[in-house]
Amino acid sequence: MAEDKKKQEPITPETAADIAEGGTDAPFCVPVPEDIAELRAMLAQCQQELAESKNAYLRAHADFDNFRKRMRAERDQEFSRGSDRVLSDMLPVVDDFERALAAVNEASTVESLKQGNDLIFRHLLRLLEKYGIVPMEVEGKPFDPMYHDAELTVPSAAYPEHTVIGQIQRGYLKNGDAFRHAKVAVAVAPEGTEED
Repeated sequence: MAEDKKKQEPITPETAADIAEGGTDAPFCVPVPEDIAELRAMLAQCQQELAESKNAYLRAHADFDNFRKRMRAERDQEFSRGSDRVLSDMLPVVDDFERALAAVNEASTVESLKQGNDLIFRHLLRLLEKYGIVPMEVEGKPFDPMYHDAELTVPSAAYPEHTVIGQIQRGYLKNGDAFRHAKVAVAVAPEGTEED
């Protein structure tokens, strides 16, 4: 088996000349000194281009990182400004509560307290409407998990199955979408009745 393998012979000037003439028996080509200098120049140029490309990449990455940080800071600042507007709009409601509490005395009637609370409640609802938030009307409507959370089921023959028959906590819409789901009681068929 060792005889089948060709032994590698050392490169001699004659072998190098055969290789230069295009001989195919040689395992590799020996570069001449001019080629070596040219290859070294090309290598140096490639290394310089690589260093420049790496530097450009690092600068672009740093620029993008700075841009992302700046955008995050601006977003946080805008969010803060938006919440400041909402909070400043709520201050008149707090003022109404303060006036109502200051007006409470022993001579106050339940009716006057009820009227004061009703005025404050309506003021708060107008404030919510200003921001596009309106209360949901849910009773008598079919149960919809996009708008309702079923807190309890009530067997009832008086209502169609899966109909909202009571509201436990009011839900609110913002621009037609659920801002807060309504917590509701839902009618189900009474036990012993067959479903279709």
